[in-house]
This record gives sequence, C-alpha cells and structure tokens, in this order.
Amino acid sequence: MTQKNRYTDKAISLLTPNTKRYQITVDNGLSLRVLPSGIKSWVVRIPHKGSISDISIGHWPDINRREAAQKARQLRRQYDLVPPRGYTFNDAYALWKSLKKREIVSYRSERLRLEKYVLPKLRLKQIDQITAPMIINLLKPIELTGKRATMKRCLMRTKEIFDLAVCAGYVHHNPINGLSRLFKPPKKKPRPSIPWQSLPEVLSVMEEKAPKRIKHIFLLSLYSMLRPGEVAKLRWDWIENNTLTIPAEEMKMRRVHRVPLTAFATDLLREIKSDTKHKRSVFIFPGQKSYNHVNSQTLTNYMRSQDFFKDRLVPHGLRSIARSWLADQGISYEIAESCLAHVVGDSVSRAYQRSDFLEARKEVMEQWSSFIRACAQSSQENDENPDLSANPTD
Repeated sequence: MTQKNRYTDKAISLLTPNTKRYQITVDNGLSLRVLPSGIKSWVVRIPHKGSISDISIGHWPDINRREAAQKARQLRRQYDLVPPRGYTFNDAYALWKSLKKREIVSYRSERLRLEKYVLPKLRLKQIDQITAPMIINLLKPIELTGKRATMKRCLMRTKEIFDLAVCAGYVHHNPINGLSRLFKPPKKKPRPSIPWQSLPEVLSVMEEKAPKRIKHIFLLSLYSMLRPGEVAKLRWDWIENNTLTIPAEEMKMRRVHRVPLTAFATDLLREIKSDTKHKRSVFIFPGQKSYNHVNSQTLTNYMRSQDFFKDRLVPHGLRSIARSWLADQGISYEIAESCLAHVVGDSVSRAYQRSDFLEARKEVMEQWSSFIRACAQSSQENDENPDLSANPTD
C-alpha cells in the first residue's frame, strides 16, 4: 500500500501537530498541511508557467478526504494536470441506494436492473469523466434488442443518480440531462383485460378449473381492486371495524388506503381463514412458510398457464374491469379513482382535499359486491343450462 493511500479520514484524525508546520501528500497534487495550532488545511499544488502555487481549499474535518480529492481534481483539471482520484459512479450509486431504498416501491427491481445493465461499465469510472456519448453507447444496444422499457428505466435512474451527485457536490452538472430525446419512447401496451360484461364467463372458468387458493386470491383481488403486490402482503391485523387499512409503506403511492368490507368480503375472508393451513399466520395469503406471504406473481403465473386467459386477462386487468364498471355505473371520477387507490388532482388540490371518500365508497362497494355475486350466480346458471343467457346487470 502506498504512502498516499494510507491517509484515510481516520488516519488524518490521528495526526498530531508539531512545533513547526508540516505537510503530507495525500494524492496527486493534494496535500494536508498541519499547523502547530492543530488546524489541518487542504492544499492543492498547481505548477503553472514556471511557478508553483499552493491553493488552500478548506479545512479538515469540514471537508473530508474524499471531498478534498474531488475539489482538487476539479481544480487541477482546469490546468490540464494529472488529477487525484475523486468520486466514482459507484459512490453516486451508493448515495442513490441510501436515499431511494424506502422511497421507490419497485426499488429492488430498479436496483437489479442498474446492476445488470449500467454498473458493470460505469462502477469504477470517475464520475466527472462520464459523458453523454458514453451513456448513449451503453444504452443503445439495450434499445436495439427491443427492450425499450428497460432502456428507458435505466436512463431514468441513471439521471437520478447524477442529479443526486450534483446535489452532493460530486460533480457540477448532470451530463445526461435531455438525453431521453435521443431515444425512441417505449410503446405503451395496456395490460390485457376484458369488458366487465364478460365477468360471468371468467368466474365460471375460475370456479370450474382453479384451485381454491387461486380462486380466493382472484376474488379478493377483484373485490378490493388492489394491485397484485398489495394483495399478496395483506395481513389479518389490518382489518378492524369492517375496514381493511393498508399502511402507506405497502402501497404504490405511499398513502394509507382503506377498503370497506361488505358482507361479501367478510364471507370470503372467513372462507379463506378456514381453508388456510397456516392458521396462525399474520398474512391473509401465507406462503409456503407461515412467516412469509404468498408470491405476488402466484395469480399471474396461474393465469398465464391457462389458455383461456392467455392474452386476454392478467391480474392487473381486474382493476381495469372494476374501473370500467364504476364508470358505466355513473360513479363520480374522484370516488372511482379512490377505489383504485389512485392519487387525484394536483398537489394544490390535494393539500386542501384530504378525504379518501370512505363513507361514499362503502355504498359503492356494496353495489360492486352485488354485481360480483350476480356474475357468479349467472355463471353457475350458464354452466347448468348453456342455452340460458343471463345478464347480471338486469
């Protein structure tokens, strides 16, 4: 290990003053000057036009070793001198992880995507040497393979990393601002769903072919209008006074969401409870181990395995069925969106309107429950008599 690499912040804290000022070299052109008073100053040496200048850039510990190296790096590069090593892309990525881990719902998938496509090429590069062309060359092959959505998310998160690096003082500007204009936007394809009028047919197939556990997940997903990942994490202790209250940290929009429970829902939950093999699990749908919940892809995987659902319906499409039904029943926009836990209005309107329309949604969920029951009955009648065409909306 070289002399300059031994001077970490901890090593610097152990340096003691002498009767005379002394100076140690920390990195290329970066030194630490220790005064008899105990003050420790960072100094950058700049040879220019036949003379040498020592420029003070601050004191330790106000400026730590890494920050001093970055300041020295920026200063020496102005004079085309060999700079010390400063912050790498990996340092900025570590900062992004520490700030975003509890903020982004899809944090784990975003992190794995960055570590697969971005980090291998950029991890050890000095962050002030990364340019827009480098990012273009990195992401273009991803786009050419048809993974436009992957490319877009990699670019979005890389831009976030640089934005945070600017705020932290690692670099002066974000070199990839506006870079998204050079890439074609991904084609947005809505998740497969069916008209709500076709729900009796779907319930008939689920009743005939699906295992009971899958049927329970399907029905609770349909009733609650929750996202698949939110349904998977539901807990028994979130139910109180005929209301299911989901904590903000478990919701996509990071807002507490309440679901009114009708007689249909409570009957369904009672049946789920009696059929589960993990009676003491805190989760409504426990996984193979009682201390964990079911995989969020359980229902998705089942529906993908069935020819009837292929390219026609996915679990997220149940929310589309519910939303379309709400619209056709004349339910107001705000109440319908609240049923799906969507954020309504801009930041100003939300600052004033803070109701989640729980009382109004109780009545809506009663109507929704009646519709699901009617669809189930209609599907049973059609199974018994294929020539009988029942309309659940009559």
